Amino acid sequence: LNPPPASAGGGEEGGVFAQIRRKIVEAFQKEGADAWFVKSASSFLPEGFQCECGSKEFEKEVDIIDVWFDSGVSHQAVLKKSKELKYPADLYLEGSDQHRGWFQSALTTGMALDSRSPFDGVLTHGFVVDGEGKKMSKSAGNVLAPQDVMKEFGSDVLRLWVAACDYEFDVRLSKEILKQLVESYRKIRNTFRYLLGNLYDFDYKKDRVPFEKMEPLDRWALGKCLKVVQEASSYYDAFEFHPVYRRVYEFCTIDLSAFYFDVLKDTLYTARQDGAKRRSAQTVLFFILRNLVKVMAPILPFTMDEIWRNLVIQEGIQSVHETEWPREHGELIDEVALKDWEDFLAIRDPINRELEKKREEKVIGSSLEAKVVLTTDNPELLDYLERLKKDLPFALIVSQVEIVAKANRDSWNMISLTLPSDGRTRSVGIRVEEAEGKKCVRCWNYSNFVGTHPEHPALCEKCVEAVSKIR
Repeated sequence: LNPPPASAGGGEEGGVFAQIRRKIVEAFQKEGADAWFVKSASSFLPEGFQCECGSKEFEKEVDIIDVWFDSGVSHQAVLKKSKELKYPADLYLEGSDQHRGWFQSALTTGMALDSRSPFDGVLTHGFVVDGEGKKMSKSAGNVLAPQDVMKEFGSDVLRLWVAACDYEFDVRLSKEILKQLVESYRKIRNTFRYLLGNLYDFDYKKDRVPFEKMEPLDRWALGKCLKVVQEASSYYDAFEFHPVYRRVYEFCTIDLSAFYFDVLKDTLYTARQDGAKRRSAQTVLFFILRNLVKVMAPILPFTMDEIWRNLVIQEGIQSVHETEWPREHGELIDEVALKDWEDFLAIRDPINRELEKKREEKVIGSSLEAKVVLTTDNPELLDYLERLKKDLPFALIVSQVEIVAKANRDSWNMISLTLPSDGRTRSVGIRVEEAEGKKCVRCWNYSNFVGTHPEHPALCEKCVEAVSKIR
């Protein structure tokens, strides 16, 4: 069916060609594009229509312009026709083979019709292959269907696998890989369980501690979390999901579980329940939970929604997916605290090695039975250690820390330290001794105070304050 000549009235609004076009459009709207192949040629023609030669028999043309033409003009047929959608599209998303398919045909037709690309961005990805990097096929028996994965591992683990992959290349999928992701998922979930479990008696509106009154280590943890939020937001904007997963996983396992949570147990479990130190820690735990649950919601939607419903404060919002994206709160990032405690982590490792040696030598049992003595002849490092001295026993999980200036090096284990804050190397001496005083039966810290209180002779000063408040 080619356009009729002008003599047939094809150029006029009510001409034959306009009538044919309307009939085709109406058929497509009611029955879809398949109407062209199902209906007869005469059904698209005006009644009594005939060729100039007198023939009334016509054949439909079934050849196509291009295999990608239909999807290539979807920006016209879909985006421009729907009020809920926008033109141009924000993003076209498909596999890397579409550079010569859908992306190309959409770009060509868009430029021809509107002199611009029908999309603002394009994202392409590789293909799923098996654990050995081979193409999946039913004949090879190496196909792992998403439905089967969800039945065995759950949909959030499948989504976590997707987020953990660098989709710029072909991505491998096998049960062994998924089992590794299950372990990662469990560690992330356990982080949230710890956060929720330690907020059971915390009311954010009533109990929160102002930023300027928070403990130094709490300000470090809050700053680390807000840095994670900043990085994750940038990664999401760039459609880079595997760095989001990696950054959150490292924060949960290294910064929180392996350090901050471990150190915090003494405060959360033995400090005065409504004391400023415990409330400071809970305030930060609440901030971390509320930020992380939103950051991970696009990747683990069901798990994060479950966690959100168990938050102490829901603020009237029933689903995490209805909340606003976490704000960056740059004013709550204490750069001094971040530098101080990053430097501490560099010092902590050799101290922990010394503690382990004394444990092997049976000098101490747990780390709380130890007193750590540090010395340096570097004025800057000495000032730094003195500044953190009050918090060092707590952060090292020992009973006492003593700082000594310019001691005789013969009785010390001298090590060279490179601090992250400035990259400079300094010398510090470490010595581990038995802790002074007696063991507190409540918190297990050693203190010279134990045995001096008439009502609570078995408790240290911190625990006396805590139990006195309970009474």
